[in-house]
Amino acid sequence: MSISDPLVLGTRGSELALRQANVVRSRLEAAGHRVELETITTRGDEATDTPISEIGDEAVFTKELDRALLQGGVDLAVHSLKDIPSTVPSGLALAAIGEREDPRDAFVAHPSFDGHLHDLPEGATVATASLRRTAQLLTWRSDLEVVPVRGNVDTRLEKLGESDWTGMVLAVAGLVRLGLSLHIRDRIDPSLIVPAVGQGALGIACREDQDALRDLLRETLHHAPSGHAANAERAFLKKVGGGCQVPLGAWARIDDGTLVLDACIAALDGSEHYRDERRCAPEDGAAVGRELAADLLAMGGDHILDDVLGESREGTSNSPFRP
Repeated sequence: MSISDPLVLGTRGSELALRQANVVRSRLEAAGHRVELETITTRGDEATDTPISEIGDEAVFTKELDRALLQGGVDLAVHSLKDIPSTVPSGLALAAIGEREDPRDAFVAHPSFDGHLHDLPEGATVATASLRRTAQLLTWRSDLEVVPVRGNVDTRLEKLGESDWTGMVLAVAGLVRLGLSLHIRDRIDPSLIVPAVGQGALGIACREDQDALRDLLRETLHHAPSGHAANAERAFLKKVGGGCQVPLGAWARIDDGTLVLDACIAALDGSEHYRDERRCAPEDGAAVGRELAADLLAMGGDHILDDVLGESREGTSNSPFRP
């Protein structure tokens, strides 16, 4: 199948999503291909008042883009990799992983607070949209009051300024890509908070039968070290299951030719925390990710999943198109 001219690139309409899509468009145009953007609204964009974990859909930011791909409305789609479920729909392929930005989380302080994360006063209120961050913050400091917040990055920063919160935790990558690095008070060490699976990386998807386009995307956009890290992290996520409803983190990176994978599963209230690390050859990352997931589940993570998912655990599906 030949490559479309122009290529139609699907993206969400947020400022961050558009910036990420334009990076991909520029790379493809530099390789000699015309590209048009098609913005698509997802369920996650519409349900801005509901925590993602309560929507109960791993594909809350990708499902509509996936459907557009399968129906031929767009040729490729650009996602934040952390939004892509561990199982992609049949007929689609994750063709390339873009070079990863800093995967860490950022502490953003309220304008009235001059301190850093480690200076938070007793009982301080910290906002985040993530169960993963909530669980790990409470593991570190059980006295903190952690509150939910939704919306795009600019909206969250506005909410912080108008609130009585001491600070907020956001992804470093989003702030950097939006030119908002000045808001970063601390880049949080992964020894304190393990990053999200895929955080900071871009995932570029197309239809599985588009061999020529898949080859183009891989040759033009794929970053091998980021790809190896993503394979390990996503294998860990798939083995654990539960998607965004489970407070887990996984961070893989290449260190002197060795893939290092650090992962955790934590209770929502911070009372239990299971964490370990593995090292392997980069090409073995997926297998080691599955092994590490099995080990953390056996340590006690399985009990956490039972508590978090309850009776729904048995029926939990990895299908991005589940109701």
